[in-house]
Amino acid sequence: MKKVSFLILLIIFLSNLSFAQTEDFQKDKYLKRAEGYKYPNIIKINTLAIAFSNISVSYERMLARRLSIIVSAGYKYSGREPKVFVVNGSTIDAKLDKITGYTITPELRYYLKNCEPRLLEGFYIGLYLRYTHYSSGANFDYFPEGQLQEFYHSTVTLSEVGAGFQLGYQLALWERFNIDFMFFGPRFSNYNLIYEFDKHVSEQFLGDLSDYINEVIDRFGLDYEVELKQSGDARASNSFSFANMRFGISFGFAF
Repeated sequence: MKKVSFLILLIIFLSNLSFAQTEDFQKDKYLKRAEGYKYPNIIKINTLAIAFSNISVSYERMLARRLSIIVSAGYKYSGREPKVFVVNGSTIDAKLDKITGYTITPELRYYLKNCEPRLLEGFYIGLYLRYTHYSSGANFDYFPEGQLQEFYHSTVTLSEVGAGFQLGYQLALWERFNIDFMFFGPRFSNYNLIYEFDKHVSEQFLGDLSDYINEVIDRFGLDYEVELKQSGDARASNSFSFANMRFGISFGFAF
């Protein structure tokens, strides 16, 4: 009888020990997942950018709990000048060709709460840099007062270097899928605008073209005066700075 009782107690002890070890293993497994080790990588595509003839893809990688790094790259494959860029009643009639270019945006992101065990999720704040390079061709019909009409063609390049911060929310849909809402991302950037003309341009034309650009800038509520400066017989450029905004809606896959 004593042997049977001892055997029963031994079985109960071993069962409790096995259960405790299993519970500890599950807890450790959950903690690892909670630290983001299950799906530390996310590939995303910005669907909102497609509406602007732009393909934008990003890769997010977890660095530590709540912290990740993202590298985004975008390519603008086509596009015409927006209507807001057209100035009526000017001495210049400007028409842009197809606009192409690319953007590179590295970002450091911090999530405001502990992420769920599936993937990076929740409200976040990020710091990002932006480099942009766009190019196009431009045709100008120039009607100087009291003079004959003139025609110019130019290649136009616009480059940007900027920095800003991003607010957003990343929502997990299923085990590996998510939506990234980038709803507020202001930045301050420096722009370099360059015109390469097909022939010599006069100071009068560059002055009128500067007025044309300034009227467009005024429509965005920006207080800045662009003054194109000639740097060569058929080249003009100007650098200027103002604030801009980044936003988007991206669908992602975690792995």
